Amino acid sequence: MERRDRFLPPYVSTRSTARLLTILLLVTAAVAGLSAGFEISQIQFLSSIGSYTEVDEDTRWAHTLIRNSLLASRLVLYGAIAVTFIIWLHRCRINVRAFGCRRFRYSRIWTIIGFFIPIINFLRPYQVVSEVWRASDPRAVETPVAWISMPVSKFVPAWWVTLIASALLEMLVAALVTHSGVTVGDLFTARSIGVLVGITSASSAVLAYLVVSGIEESQEEKWAIISRAEAEADAADPYRIDLSIEPEPPAITARSIWKAHTTDS
Repeated sequence: MERRDRFLPPYVSTRSTARLLTILLLVTAAVAGLSAGFEISQIQFLSSIGSYTEVDEDTRWAHTLIRNSLLASRLVLYGAIAVTFIIWLHRCRINVRAFGCRRFRYSRIWTIIGFFIPIINFLRPYQVVSEVWRASDPRAVETPVAWISMPVSKFVPAWWVTLIASALLEMLVAALVTHSGVTVGDLFTARSIGVLVGITSASSAVLAYLVVSGIEESQEEKWAIISRAEAEADAADPYRIDLSIEPEPPAITARSIWKAHTTDS
């Protein structure tokens, strides 16, 4: 690919941000797994009680405390992941322009606002991540638009589907617990859905890790290919001037001294 456009933004490695994001995602997957296990233990407990028996206050309090603690941990992790992911994605979107890629459907601003606009945020972040995945493909280096024909990994749609499913199920559980009664049957339904929340949350975190690591590796490989090609092109250019080499000062001779003297006079 001919990459001589000096107006392109610089490539900046996102390795440190991706490393932090990876840690947060793996911790989230672990906490979500614990939440699913807790919900299963509650289902087993509720199965031993009559369907319409009132649950005593102490049992409800202990159950609520544990579940709310796990929920608060997940919410804190979700917030940290959201901020880190947006920062990482925005930098990755700038990097694909540094590669010389063009004709994007979504500008880099969508890496930020796409997550916050209602209804649009059900699809736009997935579309932006898909473009970044394809534009980061190290095989797309022949032309600035070669990335358009690149495929998207199955991890990307799988991640987005599980993320949306987890969020919707979480809201459903909150509605059931808030507006339903306190019978065993009501809690059993909420806990059953809670198991699905934990499973989908853990799956989404693992799939997000695969998406992040995939884009990260592709961008580093693609930049290495482009940098190597540019270095080879510069070395083969007969008119290239190496600005890093200082020119040698002219030799001082009697003739040069006489010429400088006559010029000054």
